[in-house]
Amino acid sequence: MSIKKIITAGLMAMVAMSALATPTITGVTAQQRYPWNGKVDISYTVTGDIAAEAKQRAVFTSLKVTAIDMVANTTNVATQLSGDTALTAGTHKFVWDMNAEGLTFKSSNVVFNVSCETTPATYCVIDLSSGANATSYPVTYLAEPPSGGFGVDEYKTTKFVLRRLEAGTFIMGDDQNNESHRVTLTNPFFCGIIEVTQKQYTLVMGANPCSSTSYGKGDTYPVHYVSYDMIRGTSNGAKWPSSPAVDSSSFMGKLRARTGLDFDLPTEAQWEYACRAGTTTTYSYGNSASGYYMWYSNNSDSMAHPVVTKYSNQWGFWDMHGNVWEWCLDWSGTLAYGEDPKGSLMGAHRVLRGGCFGSNADRCTSSIQGSYPPSEVRNTCGFRIARILPE
Repeated sequence: MSIKKIITAGLMAMVAMSALATPTITGVTAQQRYPWNGKVDISYTVTGDIAAEAKQRAVFTSLKVTAIDMVANTTNVATQLSGDTALTAGTHKFVWDMNAEGLTFKSSNVVFNVSCETTPATYCVIDLSSGANATSYPVTYLAEPPSGGFGVDEYKTTKFVLRRLEAGTFIMGDDQNNESHRVTLTNPFFCGIIEVTQKQYTLVMGANPCSSTSYGKGDTYPVHYVSYDMIRGTSNGAKWPSSPAVDSSSFMGKLRARTGLDFDLPTEAQWEYACRAGTTTTYSYGNSASGYYMWYSNNSDSMAHPVVTKYSNQWGFWDMHGNVWEWCLDWSGTLAYGEDPKGSLMGAHRVLRGGCFGSNADRCTSSIQGSYPPSEVRNTCGFRIARILPE
């Protein structure tokens, strides 16, 4: 039986739920053209904001249209579509040219399905170029690095780049044979591929805290002289882990307000997971210190250096070893293990990771932990940003 006869006999349309949590696709209808010319008019209604949900979940979205032969149990995915195939709220109508795809069916039970297909993004890019007076920063997603890579200055100055890391399990700390130190991160998360630079910090906050050239000053140098309190705030921002909130006047407060996304520092476990990049060695690149991967006491001339001037680890994160210590969310203390550890509920010092330009090699390992009071401002302390993705 040809598709013409099937449609004339009685066409069915199936309502499909969107792949995202709140927005849905409903009210799918399908009607053949008469006289038959191989085209089907299809309409559907989007409830909610799929684009906003996709931004929160860091996914690419596209409309997926299929014709399902319920008897033969075969599915044909539409490619020849024209008209309004948007995923914004409201009712949309388009045409599927089935003749152009050479489609015929041998069943009287044809079901048309309209749904939202999602694909996780690998990179999140925040455009800071509008500066500290901006009301919003555009956020885009990439499936892979641009053709020139992330080594060019725009990704070290006017744009933040974060890489997606899937949920996973690893052994945390320096005893990589101790199964009781196993940590499981249950949600995917994004982590900044570089330490926040002075230009990036200035574009968010309006000023560069690095006033001296003695320890490395310039657009592509990592920002230092920043405290935990400056990054998250001294009121709401001081309450983690009991609350994820930050002060509106803090770096994270401004970044959240202008992106609509809940960026933060990484937890200590997230930081080490990103640093190790699947390795169990002393450093993310092996068991012996190497100046090819880090700025430390042997090669730094006692100052920080521009980011992306050494090799990255296997997952594409630079300067995880040396250059500047990096603030993490946790209170300092005994390492916490298990599922999504958050460390102590209170303390006097916040965690720093990775070592710095003045550290000896054994203070730049994947597992090394430093700490300072959250109000401490040092020429050796900076940070990178992160974001846990919603379930």
